[in-house]
Amino acid sequence: MYTKKLIMSLSLTLSLLALSACGNAEDKPSTESMQTTAPATETVQTPAPTTEAEQTPAPTTEPEQTPEATAGSNETAAGSADLPKYLPEDFPMPENVTETILSNAEENEGKKTALLIFRTTDSMESVTKLYDDYLASKLGDQSVKTIDPKNLIIQGKTKDDKQSWSIIGGPLASQEGTVEVNVIWSEI
Repeated sequence: MYTKKLIMSLSLTLSLLALSACGNAEDKPSTESMQTTAPATETVQTPAPTTEAEQTPAPTTEPEQTPEATAGSNETAAGSADLPKYLPEDFPMPENVTETILSNAEENEGKKTALLIFRTTDSMESVTKLYDDYLASKLGDQSVKTIDPKNLIIQGKTKDDKQSWSIIGGPLASQEGTVEVNVIWSEI
């Protein structure tokens, strides 16, 4: 008896799921896919010369280069490693900060917060030691840590329960030898 009820419940759930998926697919994508298919076919048929088809992807490549140039601008501006206004003054920074991605400070309802995202060419080991030592003195036993060769995660409240810290970092897969660190600090 129980097995029959279970099978019926599962069947009903799967039927509703399938009906819901089919209903959404018929309403929107069928007309869109028909419209998308026709222009795609026309586009393939119209440019008989292969040169025109090759010219279309070229502009796509150029906008990708534009953000890279913007990133380069950030690197130049980041040499100063601007710290957020409310981040504690004793907060340590690695020696080789190459880029400050974001530096933000806000005050909301009398509570101050700071967010800092930066990249450094210091080793993961040295960055981990720097922040593990710094937060050990601030957080004591009130922290949660995940530390390994590819991850640095330290989160917790200060001993006096007045501040909250979160430092998350790790090596960038896209840039060998670069470590990105996210720092979030707030008053509680």
